[in-house]
Amino acid sequence: MSKTNKVTLNKVAELAGVSLGAASKVLNGGSSKIGVGAEASKRILEAARKLDYHTNMAAAILRGGRSKLIGVFVDSFAHYRTMRLLQDIERLSSAMGYRVIMSLSHDNVAHMKADYLQFQRYGITDFICCAHDYPEFKDEIADLFSGAKNVVFMEKPFIPDMPYVRTSRVKAMTEMIRHALRKGCRRLGTLYGHISALTERTQRDEFRQALLNNGLEIDKSLMFEFSIKDDVNYQVRRAMRKMILPCKPDFLYIDDVSYAVTLRAQLEGTDLRPLIQGGTGDPLFANIGVKSFDPCYEKIAEELLNLLLHPELRENVPVIEAVYK
Repeated sequence: MSKTNKVTLNKVAELAGVSLGAASKVLNGGSSKIGVGAEASKRILEAARKLDYHTNMAAAILRGGRSKLIGVFVDSFAHYRTMRLLQDIERLSSAMGYRVIMSLSHDNVAHMKADYLQFQRYGITDFICCAHDYPEFKDEIADLFSGAKNVVFMEKPFIPDMPYVRTSRVKAMTEMIRHALRKGCRRLGTLYGHISALTERTQRDEFRQALLNNGLEIDKSLMFEFSIKDDVNYQVRRAMRKMILPCKPDFLYIDDVSYAVTLRAQLEGTDLRPLIQGGTGDPLFANIGVKSFDPCYEKIAEELLNLLLHPELRENVPVIEAVYK
């Protein structure tokens, strides 16, 4: 279509049979005071498609609208927990008329910075960060998001006074250990990642607290920390050699299913059959006969989006408790 015949928002509104304000609300993220029903929204989107109308993102933002895009930073090496959370973030965002654009990187702050700047050039002003627990890059991460006004973090970031959603497994672990004691377990242990990462250190501390909540002493010989090395087989073999075979735990909490599956395989040929509990809600746990917490991913996604789109809610840190089944 030539510039002289450029499609305007007025033409879209006319074809859809709605007001200019309603069309702007749906296509440009206009004033929240304008309400548009589902049927009218459908007609507006269909009219925009037929007329090949494209939003001028910069103009929409200058008019006080939103780009209707949310940038999400994700570690490309992330396990089930993050990827499962993304499903609910995308689903809930879509229901509110937003689209999710992802930045994938691993241990590469330069790539995160490049994506962050590029996203802003596209008119994206709202961000969720699930890729910031890099202890060796905490200064670079802090510098990257310094002064950011609309970035919400999944779990506490290294940057002070930034909004985030926290999760907790203390109540679920307390119930889990109480159940294990009723089943006759007495040597309760856990495997967790290197505590240089806040998420892994938190998991260890939550397990310790759950032991204390049940009146048990903390036995450090039954709490095994993986090295920074990523290879699952190597990590589990090391755990077998240093903790499981010599200490013979009869219960183990293992957050991630890949470690649980690998451990099950390596226990074959031994007389050890510890009761195993998972933590991510991965369906694969059920396939190997292991129970897992419900991390309540939908609630986490809801709170992330609430903090992102409603800054007035940021005075308090939402805490989502996992549920022991």
